[in-house]
Amino acid sequence: MVEIRVTDDSVDPTGATLIEGMPGVGLVGKIATDHLIDEREMQEFASVRGDGIPPVTVFDGSARSVNSPVRLYIDEEAELVALRSDVPVHVMDAPLFAERLTDWIDEHDVLPIYLGGLAAERDADELPSVEGIGVGDGQAHLADAGVAPPDDGGMISGPCGALLFEAADADVEAVGLMVDTNPRFPDPQGSHALIEQGINPIAGVDADTERLVDQAEEIMEQRKELAQKMQQADRHEASQVSRTGMFQ
Repeated sequence: MVEIRVTDDSVDPTGATLIEGMPGVGLVGKIATDHLIDEREMQEFASVRGDGIPPVTVFDGSARSVNSPVRLYIDEEAELVALRSDVPVHVMDAPLFAERLTDWIDEHDVLPIYLGGLAAERDADELPSVEGIGVGDGQAHLADAGVAPPDDGGMISGPCGALLFEAADADVEAVGLMVDTNPRFPDPQGSHALIEQGINPIAGVDADTERLVDQAEEIMEQRKELAQKMQQADRHEASQVSRTGMFQ
């Protein structure tokens, strides 16, 4: 069983846009989501618990509080919700996790934006372009934001793939954003592209990404250990995008 446990019922996520930050290739989704939470000073209002989520406790620097590893944050003014995850969801439990989260999304009329990294070689100073796929009206959101469709066919695995599959199966609108990233290192530049080219225009926010660029080396160092763990984990535990053409 997977449970979304509300810890602050004074907020209302109805009609918001959700940004998903599960660990994946290049940690692009996680870095982007963590940045938005910090930049927008978003407020934690729920935790996600249950099958597939390791029973671990996380804590933040300079604070004494303990936290669940998967949490939901909100910026009511911007109608923005963020899913912060400090752990991967196990491959065997990803469908159950995706089903419960999609039920919650449908109940609250939320538009989810799922984020994925496409393993590719890229120069360190090269700003990648973002590609997008959509379920239902999610395709219209991509067109309005000027996000290009993928150049080639491919496959999305891990939690991100399960979430998009569940959205299509349940006929719930959703957006998937993908960006080229080096799978060996955390990629703040890729996260910057996801926010600037996809999240900001689709969610209707104006999140500043200057710190992601200015502090890229520091962010990479902070996230390096998690990136190494993700490389060692089952490849389906991390959200990953692959081009079909790469295997033909």
